[in-house]
Amino acid sequence: MPNITLSSAVGRAAAFAVVIVLVALIAWCSRSSTKYRPMTKADHCLGMPVRAGPTGPLIGYLIGGAMVDPGGGPVAAINISVVVDGEARSVWRRESDVMHWYVPVHAISPKDCLWTAPGLTGGMWRPTQLEFGLAVPLWHRLFGGWTPHHGLSTSRRPI
Repeated sequence: MPNITLSSAVGRAAAFAVVIVLVALIAWCSRSSTKYRPMTKADHCLGMPVRAGPTGPLIGYLIGGAMVDPGGGPVAAINISVVVDGEARSVWRRESDVMHWYVPVHAISPKDCLWTAPGLTGGMWRPTQLEFGLAVPLWHRLFGGWTPHHGLSTSRRPI
C-alpha cells in the first residue's frame, strides 16, 4: 500500500490548481486577443493596420492609393507607412498584393473611414527617393521591423 502523507497530497493539489489556473489564463487570453481576417476593398481606410497573416507580423498602416508606373504600365498601388530600419517610411505595394494581407476585425468603422482610391489622384504617382517603390523588396526582421537587406535574421519571403 502506498504511503501518502498529508504534505504530498497538499503538494499535488497545489500543482493541480496551478495547472488549472494556467489553462484558464491561456483560454482567456486567446479569446480576448485581437482577431484578424483577410483584407477586402471595404478595409481600405487611412490608418488601417495590416499584417502579413492572421498571426503574422505587423506590416504597417495604410495611407492611400494612387496609380504608379513601375515601368511596364500603370498599376493600382497602395501606400503603407512601415517601420524600415528603425524609421517610419512610405512603402508602395501593388493593390493586388495588399489584398492578400490581414486586418483586425472591427478596427475602423465604415463611417470613420477616409481613403483616396488609386484612380482619384489624377495622374501617375512617382515615388521619391525617401519612399520604397513597387520593385523594392522588404524582409521582416526576426526582432521587429522591416529591412531592404536580406540576411540571417530576416524572413524568407519579402513583401
